[in-house]
Amino acid sequence: MVALKQKSADVYRPIMRLVRDDEVELARQARERRVFPRREMHITISGKRLDHSIPARRQPMLALAVRDVSAGGLSALSDTALFPGELIAVTFPPSGLQSGWGARGRVVRCEPAALGYRVAVEFENLPSAA
Repeated sequence: MVALKQKSADVYRPIMRLVRDDEVELARQARERRVFPRREMHITISGKRLDHSIPARRQPMLALAVRDVSAGGLSALSDTALFPGELIAVTFPPSGLQSGWGARGRVVRCEPAALGYRVAVEFENLPSAA
């Protein structure tokens, strides 16, 4: 293992150290605040803005390119900027033997991205298993 050291007041202290892959994974898990595991997805779903604001009334329908989904929420890309706290409904189409399902949620975060806006939604009522 090689580490660079910097001399400061006659004391050498490391400025970089090598770490094992399992240390990185453990640190990531310690920072993770999600309760439910995420599942990566690449699907476009439809959404509807449920708030009564002027922007929501002008453009009520959304197309969301889902990046990942869990029982607690989803992360997606949108062409439309949404407001934190805004209520939306999303519909997942049927896929193979799985039937389609829908959920309502609140926008937690909406940040500009290269291809529109990165949106995080927290579901209000968790979808129940059929």
